[in-house]
Amino acid sequence: MKRCVLFLLRVSPLLVAAVVAGCTSVPRGAGFGAVQRTVAERAGAEVRWYQNAALDGEATAAVAALLGDTLQVDEAVQVALLNNRRLQATYERLSIAQADLVQAGLLRNPVFGAGALWSLAEAEPPDLAFSVAFDFLGLLTRPLRRAVAAAAFEAEQAHVTDAVLRIVVGVQAAHTEAVAAQQAVELLTAVTQATALSAQTMRRLFDAGNVTRLELLEERALHEQTRLDLDAATAEGVLARERLTRLLGLTGPAATAYRLPQRLPPVPRDSLASQARALSDLEAEAVAQSLALDAQRHALDAAAQRLGLADATALVGDLEAGAELEREEGRWELGPEVHLPLPLFDQGQARRAAADAEVRRLRADYYAQAAEVRSVARAARERLLVAQRRALHLQEVVLPLRLDITEQTQRQYNAMQVGTFRLLLAKQQEIDAARQTVAALAAYWQARAAVDALRAGHLPDVPAALSPASTAVRAMAVDDH
Repeated sequence: MKRCVLFLLRVSPLLVAAVVAGCTSVPRGAGFGAVQRTVAERAGAEVRWYQNAALDGEATAAVAALLGDTLQVDEAVQVALLNNRRLQATYERLSIAQADLVQAGLLRNPVFGAGALWSLAEAEPPDLAFSVAFDFLGLLTRPLRRAVAAAAFEAEQAHVTDAVLRIVVGVQAAHTEAVAAQQAVELLTAVTQATALSAQTMRRLFDAGNVTRLELLEERALHEQTRLDLDAATAEGVLARERLTRLLGLTGPAATAYRLPQRLPPVPRDSLASQARALSDLEAEAVAQSLALDAQRHALDAAAQRLGLADATALVGDLEAGAELEREEGRWELGPEVHLPLPLFDQGQARRAAADAEVRRLRADYYAQAAEVRSVARAARERLLVAQRRALHLQEVVLPLRLDITEQTQRQYNAMQVGTFRLLLAKQQEIDAARQTVAALAAYWQARAAVDALRAGHLPDVPAALSPASTAVRAMAVDDH
């Protein structure tokens, strides 16, 4: 009896720790503060996790205020971060990871047993037996299990932050596409009106016998082509705007009522040399900030902890300890009880092999991810430099030249020094230059957004070609050829 009491006294601190662990609750919103700080530092935007109706009301009011004015790209990003319900669903992954972390600190409930035996030969009181068993191995491995869950929780934090930055980049790209498409519609509307007027003038000149029928048909063909281009651009503008609307999470009247800027901002006139210097450290910066690599590191840490857990429990996968109270022949007896499986068949070799393979797999993935980040950084740098060079050249050289050529050709045409075909060609080339300029502006701002994303820690999708990513801009580029 004395030995039993001593045994209970020795394990009592562990039992107390287990009971205290069982009182742990799952805090809501755990880990979201780190996500908020990272997004604020790297993207300059605010994120909120709405967990009650009052916060929902605050979000609605904030979004309404942002939509009350023309929606610049930064405001569009903020609207998406406040209003996109997919993000709210993503935040719940933190709750799940936090619950796993709390669960890792809990022990299995003790198992209580009771039994009675009656003598079949004599009418005697039954022998009684009571037992209670605790998961002793779970108590010993609790720190390892918590370390695994903690690493997985930190990996989930990095994933959630990366998901937020993915929305930021997506909104920036969609906003650029929508404004570029809108600007293309504006350009083609003006061109269509001008060609319509020109076709009417040509008709009057033809009726007066001053131009040939071929010249009349050429002018009309140009007008009809611009009408087709305007229809296509209008449809593309609707699609581009809807892509942005989906990311903003807008429904009802707000989905169609928000206003976008009329034009894309011009490309900054930084020298290409200074821009190249500013991007010289992009590769190292992208690796250092990469949230995907951060998540991979934590996942690898968790896998290593699991491997340690598998090693520690390879031979003894289950160990229960407790006490048994038994009444036999009218006397009560108390003693400790231990259940220990014998590792005759399963010595944990399969679990250890699987855990070891998982560590090797994640390590290989980590190195592959690092190589991908470096490659994307180099590609994004090159894409931005090319896009800036092209946009500036179109903006400051090609388009002014085309405008001047059209003006000079018009004067010569009025003086009857050149024919209609020459004038039409000049107009067509001016239109092409204007469309190329819009496409180049869109390509530049999308390339800029990709570089900003890399600096913030997100790995963007970089197109294989240097042409703009949007369908609208691609269509314009195809037309140019």
